[in-house]
Amino acid sequence: MKRLYSGGIRLAQGQEPLCVNLVSWTPQRVLIPLPPREAGTVPAGTRVKKWALLGEQGGFAPEEGVVWGYQEISHPLIGKTLCTVLLLDSREAQADKGKKKNPKGNPKGEISQAARQAGIVDECSGEPLWKVIEQMRDCPPQWLAADVLEDDPAKAAGALFFAENSKKALRGLKALADAVGVKGRVVWNSPWLEETCSSLPGEMSLRLPGKYPAWELCREASSARRVGVQALAALADALESGVPQTHTAILLQGDLLPEPLAFWVPIGTTVGDLLEHCGAATRPCQVHMGGLLTGRNVLEEDTPIVPASRGLTVESPAKQRLDERVFPCIGCGSCQASCPAGLAPWAVQDALSREPVAQHLLGEVEDCCQCGVCRAVCPSGIDLMACMRQAAELRKRGGLV
Repeated sequence: MKRLYSGGIRLAQGQEPLCVNLVSWTPQRVLIPLPPREAGTVPAGTRVKKWALLGEQGGFAPEEGVVWGYQEISHPLIGKTLCTVLLLDSREAQADKGKKKNPKGNPKGEISQAARQAGIVDECSGEPLWKVIEQMRDCPPQWLAADVLEDDPAKAAGALFFAENSKKALRGLKALADAVGVKGRVVWNSPWLEETCSSLPGEMSLRLPGKYPAWELCREASSARRVGVQALAALADALESGVPQTHTAILLQGDLLPEPLAFWVPIGTTVGDLLEHCGAATRPCQVHMGGLLTGRNVLEEDTPIVPASRGLTVESPAKQRLDERVFPCIGCGSCQASCPAGLAPWAVQDALSREPVAQHLLGEVEDCCQCGVCRAVCPSGIDLMACMRQAAELRKRGGLV
């Protein structure tokens, strides 16, 4: 049951801290997304080596294999994208070829170029890391935050990854912070990361409240820029060894799984293959990719897992239908009490129902961070997050009374 606060909510009330380990798993086939509007550059039937570049600007082979062809996917997080379908060699064949040597790195190279050449994606924003770096150089933040937050259980993969790869992530944080000219800090709120984060210098560690959305509820966070710890670790690999980003952490949970499961998988692993590996593909289910409140429904089994996926929630269709029931607004004010920006979504929803829409009734909708708390706490099941987004678009276009 969700519990209301003056701002934010708890998404995991009454649950034990998530204590599962990342398990490496490699499927036989991956669909590796290529950058938008890019055609495949490797002909079908071509055998490629580990870390081979599959597109003009991105997409890397996680292991040796054969390019089977190309497939266009409507991805719930990154939109329509072309994917390279790569059939990976068996584990036995990979073992026979021995351990691959890492390509030589260029520690003194330009950090933005290194991030671009390695195809690193920031799992927090879903943007290429090189773009994030350029944005910070054009408009420097006051400090840089390595995101290890676990206020949304579906996004706890980052915290799990950091627990096992903290030193590498911290090296990436330092390199990026030095390049941008700001200080770096680790922001966290998971009790089971206490031991890992308590060893950090005081100025490098910032513990936020456990309730969601912790980042928006922290006033100090507004002057910082978040970057995912997986992207930071991948940056360290790129600078030190020249290795591209080919894998990501993903957390699976939901009523169709006996317990949460966490995997370290190649980017491009399909949702269907991973569910089959977990034994959850034998029953009808609905899959939600991303955060519990801001993620999107997965409509195709061949949807590839990307760094921004972070979590999959697997639920029975009956539970999904129950959660989608909608009733009239009862004016309880729960959405306003839990909004981290102090907005009144109920009033915005009421204003949108009038014709014409009065602009002065929309409030400061531009301050909405689209965290989804209002929709989660609404006892009537109204999609208030969509109402806030619609109001912001109306105000942006103008023409309101």
